[in-house]
Amino acid sequence: MARTSHSPDTPRHRLRRAVGLVGAAGLALLGAMYWLTHEPAPRVRVLWHAEVTAEQRTSLENRYLLRNPRDPLSNGSLAYDLLDTSASNLQAIVADPRIVDTGFIERNTLVVPFDVEYGGEWMWLAHRTPGLRHAQLRAIVIVALAAMAIGGLGSDLWRAWQAARRTQRDVVARP
Repeated sequence: MARTSHSPDTPRHRLRRAVGLVGAAGLALLGAMYWLTHEPAPRVRVLWHAEVTAEQRTSLENRYLLRNPRDPLSNGSLAYDLLDTSASNLQAIVADPRIVDTGFIERNTLVVPFDVEYGGEWMWLAHRTPGLRHAQLRAIVIVALAAMAIGGLGSDLWRAWQAARRTQRDVVARP
């Protein structure tokens, strides 16, 4: 039988299968990372400098992954769910001149104490990983990996499904 470009043992098919396996493995890795590392985000407090505008505050909240501003105190501080508890993010928050004070962030050790109250959001390892901490980039990576998996393994899955249907028809058709 002559080989076609769709034959399972051609270099093109092997490359397509390898791309599909990389995509599927990447999705599995992200799923495992989420499953193993997701946890409630700690609740911290931030007191913004009086001169910070609402637009600046929104931009800084996005930069530092501060979510759900709520519970203002008389001094003007707000409670937030903090999604990125990495030392580099905590250092940036503490050092930012537009932030007057923080609550529930240990300024000397750059950690959030274990016993703080949880917020309403959930965080996971991607929130502390450069690049992946941005939701849009994370979505692009997931779509790209899914496309790789489907594009690379789709023809194999289609052939397996067709073979299973033929086998089922053959079994049913037998007297």
